[in-house]
Amino acid sequence: MKTPICSFDAKAGVLCPGCEAKLEAGQLSQTEIEVAIKLTKLAQKERSFDNLSLISAEKSGADLILFLKGSDIAYLRSSPELLKNLETEFGHVVWLIEAQATGKKFIENLFFPSKVINMNFFWLPDGKKLTRVLIDKRDPRVVAKATRIHDIAKNLRNVDLIVEYQT
Repeated sequence: MKTPICSFDAKAGVLCPGCEAKLEAGQLSQTEIEVAIKLTKLAQKERSFDNLSLISAEKSGADLILFLKGSDIAYLRSSPELLKNLETEFGHVVWLIEAQATGKKFIENLFFPSKVINMNFFWLPDGKKLTRVLIDKRDPRVVAKATRIHDIAKNLRNVDLIVEYQT
């Protein structure tokens, strides 16, 4: 299990001077530390999580966003049981985002498993940028979580979303 903190720190739950300095310098957040410790403990119980690489983690309201390598995300999404174990461990809804995701890929990750049909960017005269996302309306999962996706996009990337549904 690779995390932003040392593997010893993640197992012990106490930061070494090096990781403590990263925290004080702002290179690490308290959320990243807590997630790294919980993921390491989960990997000790269930070997399926042992090969993951946590790049970063953030909270947005009651949601937890994990930034992982793309291959790790595909691996986790291939097993609903692993995702359920993750959410049970953290007690939050867990969103998986590719760490190196561009703006478009970031939004597609948020809407997963629904398919983004179209995405347009609009620049307003005041310099503000809007992102219009077209989703298939038949997917009720998107309708239920659209406001949460909007909040996450705004909090993490300062993206103003307009979500529309294809009829």
